[in-house]
Amino acid sequence: MKFTLGKKTFMLGAATTIIVGAIALVVLGAGGIVAWEYSNSDAFCTNNCHAVHPEEPRAHAVSVHARVHCVECHMGRLPTLQLMALKAAHYQELLGMIIGYERPLTATTLRPARDSCENCHWPSVNHDDKIRTRIQFQPDKDNTEVRTKLILHTGSGEAREKATRGIHWHIEQNVEFVSDDVQRRTVPWVRITGNDGKSQTYFDATSEIGRAEMDQRPRRRMDCTDCHNATGHPFRNPADRIDEAMAQGRIDRSIPSIKARALAIIERASPLHGPMEAQISTFKQIIADAAPKGELKPEQKAAEEQFAKTMLEIVSLSEFEAKDFSWKSFPNHVGHRDFPGCFRCHDGKHFNEKGEAIRLQCTLCHDLPQVSVDGTLKTVNSTVAPGLTPPSSHNEPNFMHDHRTKVDDSCKMCHGPIKWGTEGGSFCANPACHGRNWPELSLDSKRN
Repeated sequence: MKFTLGKKTFMLGAATTIIVGAIALVVLGAGGIVAWEYSNSDAFCTNNCHAVHPEEPRAHAVSVHARVHCVECHMGRLPTLQLMALKAAHYQELLGMIIGYERPLTATTLRPARDSCENCHWPSVNHDDKIRTRIQFQPDKDNTEVRTKLILHTGSGEAREKATRGIHWHIEQNVEFVSDDVQRRTVPWVRITGNDGKSQTYFDATSEIGRAEMDQRPRRRMDCTDCHNATGHPFRNPADRIDEAMAQGRIDRSIPSIKARALAIIERASPLHGPMEAQISTFKQIIADAAPKGELKPEQKAAEEQFAKTMLEIVSLSEFEAKDFSWKSFPNHVGHRDFPGCFRCHDGKHFNEKGEAIRLQCTLCHDLPQVSVDGTLKTVNSTVAPGLTPPSSHNEPNFMHDHRTKVDDSCKMCHGPIKWGTEGGSFCANPACHGRNWPELSLDSKRN
């Protein structure tokens, strides 16, 4: 091999040429591996490639999937060559970073659940019922504690395939739906196809779109992300973060009206927008302005300092830099507290041709909530005698929609005295169910 540098010509033997070439290949290969690994890092995705929402990395860092990298959901755990092809197909994200783009409300690059979620969450595994306890504090002087316990019927594996109820029934069955918005906040059309090939189609009786037009719209088969859509970087209700901090002791519950003060801080900070680094000093001032005036005892001072530190963390995780965005801009479809979630379909107003509704029946997915207020039980459970079979009306698709019109003396056999209310003391006065407005749920919807 011969090459020239300036006026001098150098000769390399075959062995030297092979060695130099091998070293060059090793260096290029090592550099390529380092570059490939970096291009798959969270830092590259959220900073160098595209910064869709600066709040996403912060939300991801404190989520249950903090150790799951961006590419594992947005490209999936696939063979390297396939990943390289997918990465090249994301050129529009890089183009948006260069020429600018409107901040999106939903991801268009998520892989199907079988390429991402189910690599860790094996769908054939049996799941037992799960107990969840939610602790909330009321914005009163005593910061009254309210505990709500739920037994969730998860359902999975063989049990999921055979059972007629359970949360994971929805992805084991062939459930197709149509949504008329990119975030799937509304689901006006649903079709369920059984193993025998027979199907049932349900249509939202209040939809402004006709049935014929709806039948022509693109359909999607339900999978994990249609409910667990915010599991990667959830933007939580800041009130939930406050309750969590109080339950963990990071905010001292013994401080009078501390929950109300925390909510007032969030409300005052919410209209603010701009780079987080520039907002920190403003957040600190808002928190300081809400602090009690006058001399404090040493233990009070320590509790107030801890409160200020915790509230700064909560506000920093709750506020958005871009105007017109907030945690409410990104629905979480799990449950049905802040957003419709389950009630997108189970709302008592999706009917088939027979006039049967998609079942609005709470106990399909969880037992009736048990509520205690500062340790005092406020719920009254059914007192069903062993061997007593519930009436057939309880399994009717429209039962939750119609049950108030079917109350008679026979109900007392299992539920005791029928006394309506919201403060507990009788079966029909469960404070977790009654006396509150659920998102998008109306039991007064009419059939068409």
